[in-house]
Amino acid sequence: MRFLTNDEVTAWLGARGLSRAGRAISFKSAEPVRFRVSIEEVASRVVALADYLVPTWPDEQFHGALFLITQRGVWGDFSESTGDTILRLMRTSYPEAGSLEERPGYLFGPNEIFELHAHLVTAMLFGWDAYVVVETKKYLIFVSHDSWVEVIADTQADLQEARSRLSTWSKGEVQHP
Repeated sequence: MRFLTNDEVTAWLGARGLSRAGRAISFKSAEPVRFRVSIEEVASRVVALADYLVPTWPDEQFHGALFLITQRGVWGDFSESTGDTILRLMRTSYPEAGSLEERPGYLFGPNEIFELHAHLVTAMLFGWDAYVVVETKKYLIFVSHDSWVEVIADTQADLQEARSRLSTWSKGEVQHP
C-alpha cells in the first residue's frame, strides 16, 4: 500500500479520466449515470455489501484501487474517536503512512484486497464519506455518511456491470435516481 498526498491523488485520478473538485470525484466527460444502495444498520450486512462492491469475486482478478476518505466527524465525538483509533491503528502498520491530513489517499496494490475491504467497511460502519476507484473498472464507488453507497459510471454500459453484481444483493435496496 502507498499513501498519497492530495496532489498525488489528483494526478492518479487525472490519469484515469477522473477529476477532483473539493471533496467530490467525478468523470471528466458528460453527465455520469448512477444508482444508490442503502447501507443497512446490521454490521454483518455492511460487511456483505462491501463484498459486493469491491471485486472480491472469484471470476475477477483484483488489480488495485484508490481509497479516499473525504469527510469524517459528522457524528458524535465518541463514535468518531473510536473510528479514528481503528483508522490510526491500521495506518501505523505502515511506517511511511504519515498523517491522514498529509497523505489522505490509499493506493492498494493487487495483493491488498483485504486491506481495501477493511478500510471500506470501516468507512461504512462509522458513517464517513469515502471513494473507491478500482483500477480496472469504469465506475467508482462513493460511500455517504447519509447511509447509502452510490455507484457512478461514465456510461450506462459501464454501470451495468456493477448493477448486475448488486442485483443479487437485495431487490428492494438498489435505487435508480
